[in-house]
Amino acid sequence: MGIPGKILIVDDEREAVENCRRILSRVPFDCLVSSDPTEAIKLIERERPGLVLTDLRMPKLDGIEVLAVAKRTDPMVQVVLLTAHATVETAVTAMRHGAFDYITKPFTGDELVQVARRAFDVEVSSGVGQTPYRAGASLKPSQAKGLEDTGRLVGNSTAMLEVMRLIKRVAPTESNVLVYGESGTGKELVARLIHEASGRADRPFIPLDCGSLHDSLLESELFGHEKGAFTGAHAAKPGLFEAANGGTIFLDEVSGMTGNLQARLLRVLQERHVRRVGGLRLTPVDVRVIAASNQDLEELCKRGTFRQDLYYRLNVIPIPLPPLRSRGGDILLLANEFLTQFAQRGRPDGDMVATIDPSAADILMRYSWPGNVRELQNVMERAAVLVDG
Repeated sequence: MGIPGKILIVDDEREAVENCRRILSRVPFDCLVSSDPTEAIKLIERERPGLVLTDLRMPKLDGIEVLAVAKRTDPMVQVVLLTAHATVETAVTAMRHGAFDYITKPFTGDELVQVARRAFDVEVSSGVGQTPYRAGASLKPSQAKGLEDTGRLVGNSTAMLEVMRLIKRVAPTESNVLVYGESGTGKELVARLIHEASGRADRPFIPLDCGSLHDSLLESELFGHEKGAFTGAHAAKPGLFEAANGGTIFLDEVSGMTGNLQARLLRVLQERHVRRVGGLRLTPVDVRVIAASNQDLEELCKRGTFRQDLYYRLNVIPIPLPPLRSRGGDILLLANEFLTQFAQRGRPDGDMVATIDPSAADILMRYSWPGNVRELQNVMERAAVLVDG
């Protein structure tokens, strides 16, 4: 994770760099500057800034390339693009590549300070002189336990080690997370681990499968309803956002939401309050959102079936989960883990089945596992129960 309060300013115009540095240093932020984007990339890798402010159009490398390198180096770093040529296309391109925001030249000193503060999760209302911070920068004992629990994710493959690394980086922050991958890859487990290692660990974790409920019921579940809001609403009921206040809500298969519900969810993310179905009162909520999908949400945005602005709100930190068939030796690691668990559970006398025959191992490795980890778990449970001891 980048260093809170440290900003790298990148612009091929030295005067522009110095102007930004003077403004931000008075806040005070710790500012690094570079007029050479190639040098800036080295600074990102060496200095680990928490925020990169980069010009969009530069002769050697453009701002999108600097953004891409920054995100590869540290997925948690915030990047703001500075541009004199702002268009809708510019904004979409910037956000698609993971930019926190962009501001249009010429901008005022106040605009620059405000966007920097927002990037560091700092309340703007108290004015200049407030110390920048990232929410959850220090871990409580309960959070440290959650980080250790990434051991519940079994695997030595490169992809899974990267998932574990991302969980540890993302958990202490307040950023929304989008977990994506095929059904059965463990998206809810990842969401739970993030919650358990966060500053919200002692507050509720509430999962909801958005694809399993029809529109009106999903709306009522999420946002609640007032008495008489619809037929059968005999009493007021708080929604899951209210129930999860202070904690985390996990929206599985978020692509199952219709356009109306997507708009309501976007409003909650933007304004941090909910209005119950049939009600007028706005209720403040403090909830971290972790969403998941087995579909390509970016492709759904192109088709017009998923809101692009909502996608960018949810996809602050993307965590891709690989299909089991691509995880190589993880298949046997998981198979042995599941077999041992189920054998211990089913044979209290200690007569455990904890080994896999080489021929069976070969079959496990060659199978494509369309149901992923969930399917493997079911197969190993069946084996533990039915094996002739």
